[in-house]
Amino acid sequence: MTEIGWNEWLSMMASLAVVLVLLAATLFGLKKMGLSNVKSSTKKLHIGEVQNLGPRQKLIVVTINNEEILLGVTPQGINRLGNWPEQKVAEGSDKTVESEQNNPEPATHNPGKFQQLIKQFSDQRTSRSSERNEK
Repeated sequence: MTEIGWNEWLSMMASLAVVLVLLAATLFGLKKMGLSNVKSSTKKLHIGEVQNLGPRQKLIVVTINNEEILLGVTPQGINRLGNWPEQKVAEGSDKTVESEQNNPEPATHNPGKFQQLIKQFSDQRTSRSSERNEK
C-alpha cells in the first residue's frame, strides 16, 4: 500500500472544500428560486400573510380567484374565518383598490365578526391558563 504525502492530502482536502462550497451554493440558489414571492400569472393560489398565534396555531391569508380568504390553522383542522374581495395596492399610492369581479355578490367578511373571533380565541386561552394555575 502506498503512503499518501502532504501534497496529495492537501489536494484532496481542497477538492472536498470546493465540492462542499458548490453544494452549498446550489442549495442556496434552489431555495431562493423555489420560494420567490413574485406572483406568477399561472399560479392561482397565493399565500399572502401568515400570523403565528401559538406554537401550532396560525392565521393565514390565502388569495384565490380574486378573493382573499382568512384561514385559522390548528392541529385539529383548518377553519375558514372569513373572506373578502382581493385588494391590490395601486402603484405609487398608499391606497388600496378593490379588484374587479365578474360576480358582484357582496362579500361575507364582517370586520366585527373577525374581531369577535380573535377576542373569543384570546379569552379561551386566558381561561385555560387560569384553570391550569388553579390546579
